Amino acid sequence: MKKLYTNMLMLIAIIALTSCDQDMLDRSEARTLDGTWSGYIDTYYADRWGLNDNSFRTTIYFERENPYGGWGYEVDYNYYSRYNDYYYCEFRWKVVNGSIYISYADSSNDVIIYDYHLTDNYFDGYMDDGTRKEIHFRLDYDSSFDWNYWRTRGATRSGGDTQKVQASGVFAKGQESN
Repeated sequence: MKKLYTNMLMLIAIIALTSCDQDMLDRSEARTLDGTWSGYIDTYYADRWGLNDNSFRTTIYFERENPYGGWGYEVDYNYYSRYNDYYYCEFRWKVVNGSIYISYADSSNDVIIYDYHLTDNYFDGYMDDGTRKEIHFRLDYDSSFDWNYWRTRGATRSGGDTQKVQASGVFAKGQESN
């Protein structure tokens, strides 16, 4: 009986240490996500808007408001006409057990990011948007992206009467058909 008791205590200790390790990892990942990331997301633009051009990009801003998550905004755009052809959407995010959950304000394409690698300079991995398709992404830390255009349009959380979703050009046309 004493041996069973000792084994149970060891099992409880291992489980507690493992969950503490995951907790620390989730906190670290959330801290590293803080900031702006830009790049290309495979098949995302074709799947969501029917856009089949290599000139589309995504820029995402993560703002941490607690140890595990926070809020942010994303803009998908044509690299050559970012102020005419874009889709802007706010979101909430959290890191749970090594996966990142993003809930968008338009609630049409919430995603789970998994099997990712995150450093101070790049963020790549896979996302599941409910299509059961592995969507690969590669984003680089982007300290130079100019969010001023979006702020002057009242499109960020810093404004009082903010719009949580905005679309223009080919992205607006794509939304009408969905």
